[in-house]
Amino acid sequence: MTSKPTNGQSSGSNSVDDAKWSVPRRMVPALFACALVATGAIGPPAVAQVSDTEAVVIPFDFVSTFDDGKMGRKLAEMFWQKLSRRGRFIVPETVQDVRDFCRSNGIAVTVDTPLEKVRVIVQRDFAAHIAIWGQIERAPGARYDIYDLEIFIVDFRHDPPRVVYHKKARTRSVSEIPHVYVREALDALYGTSTPRPDRPRPVPQYSSKQLGPNLVRGDFESGRKHPSGWDPLPAHVSWTWEEGSRRNRIIRFDIPKPVAATMGVLYYSAYFRVEPGKKYLLRVRWRSTGTAAKVFVKCYDTLKTRFRERRRPDPVGVNASDEELREVYRLQANLKGEPNRWHVHVEEFTPKHSKFRPRWARVMLYAYWPPGTVEWDDVEIREVLAEPGASLR
Repeated sequence: MTSKPTNGQSSGSNSVDDAKWSVPRRMVPALFACALVATGAIGPPAVAQVSDTEAVVIPFDFVSTFDDGKMGRKLAEMFWQKLSRRGRFIVPETVQDVRDFCRSNGIAVTVDTPLEKVRVIVQRDFAAHIAIWGQIERAPGARYDIYDLEIFIVDFRHDPPRVVYHKKARTRSVSEIPHVYVREALDALYGTSTPRPDRPRPVPQYSSKQLGPNLVRGDFESGRKHPSGWDPLPAHVSWTWEEGSRRNRIIRFDIPKPVAATMGVLYYSAYFRVEPGKKYLLRVRWRSTGTAAKVFVKCYDTLKTRFRERRRPDPVGVNASDEELREVYRLQANLKGEPNRWHVHVEEFTPKHSKFRPRWARVMLYAYWPPGTVEWDDVEIREVLAEPGASLR
């Protein structure tokens, strides 16, 4: 068996180097080598001297028994997509190629698989060098976004294997998975934590007549133990007066280093109704000492489930024992601005999904790294009744 000529290289050699490295980036170099290994044409590659630009990274499907592997497959796809965008390493053409090869050869990589066995699978079966795998399961008793997550990234170019990243965590929202743990894991692999700049978005200008009423009680002025229309205050979140004022109340996140370096701090509003296909406007006033801050608008539909328990009704009155709210749309607003100054972020969004109907929504305020303080005020979600410049009679 010979390798196909690519990038002007000649074919006809069965050496490890020719079979593995004559293929350009993203043309399944690892899986092509797998075919050679399976047929006995070559043995495990000599990987000790391989540089990052030659190293093959294999993202395996994560184990997720609670949903027959669906969430685990999504997590593998997430890692593959982000590796593909960042570059430097070589990745398979698709995660499906890895999945199919594992299925046809009876390969399973779990959090309980010994590293030496994973090494054999990675080097012999995939002719690769670095592996990503793990497990994600719904936390016991949880119905929504709380998961127990474990991630491994191991570099098998070293002897013994070098564990680049290993973390166990219990998430408090689905959004933490890509924006905290996947990002943190890949930063460890790349040896960097430099964020990518976001493209600036135009700020829409509407008059008060062009917008509907605020769907969120986001001025934080009323309440007893916590602001009306918001969840009880979690750890590191306080309801206090704006500095220098006894007339304006705000929400303040005080984030210590251990929390900033792991899951960060989040705070949810109560649920409110939305209609799919309609345009809405998010507006939020915020200030940070330098801590990264984001706002999520998470929209839900009522879906059938086999995991729901007979417990108290959902916050929106879903009483059926076989139904639950599932997130089907999300707006993520990445807040940018100079530290220690108040800013106003304005952004449009339209809840929609090709299959489901976003019916309910809630706002999630979120902040994480570096440690510091983030303050929030005047959170608004309003339906857009008319476009800017349109007249209302």
